[in-house]
Amino acid sequence: MSPLAQRIAHAVYQNSPHFYCFTCLAAQQGVREHDVRAVALILIVRVGLQLVRRVCSRCQRSGEALVPQR
Repeated sequence: MSPLAQRIAHAVYQNSPHFYCFTCLAAQQGVREHDVRAVALILIVRVGLQLVRRVCSRCQRSGEALVPQR
């Protein structure tokens, strides 16, 4: 798994139970939203994260977020 994928996965687990949209997760990590979305596909398959629609804990907008499986 790439270093960026590891960083994103770690951030998702660290932020839990808060949910960050892709825009806010990218800003938190200092990368482009496109890169976070690309890594999300890997994390869903390999790590078992889930893609859900939630209200972002940071910007309060509704959107897609990565969350740990329950």
